[in-house]
Amino acid sequence: MLLWTEQFSTGSPVIDEQHRQLIQHLNQFEGLLVETSPTTENLAKITQFLDFLEDYVDSHFRYEEQCMESYRCPAHQKNLQAHENFKQLFQRFKTRSRQEGFRAEMLVELNQTINVWIQDHILRVDTGLKPCLARSGV
Repeated sequence: MLLWTEQFSTGSPVIDEQHRQLIQHLNQFEGLLVETSPTTENLAKITQFLDFLEDYVDSHFRYEEQCMESYRCPAHQKNLQAHENFKQLFQRFKTRSRQEGFRAEMLVELNQTINVWIQDHILRVDTGLKPCLARSGV
């Protein structure tokens, strides 16, 4: 389970709230993975999480990239590359899940990968926005 702390703050209330929502959804997804034989309802919730994640990647990444560009954040290029890498990772997962179905080990691996990615990305890249926003008086 991943918990939001002030360490994750980017200085942007919108981005921080989006990150909180992502963490909340990810934690709910993680809770579904304890079932060794998921019910139809749990499979539907897993599908809902994956749909949420796909929408989130499109809307949040776009917003965050525009924000970093607008405030001339030095982390902007690193952020673009990290987002592209995540999109590719998620696309590979979707392809695998279409071919193999939702296997438990695949879902656990996805959960672990996303947890690590979120922490690393927010703490090492997204928080680079904070001083840029502070300089601009936001």
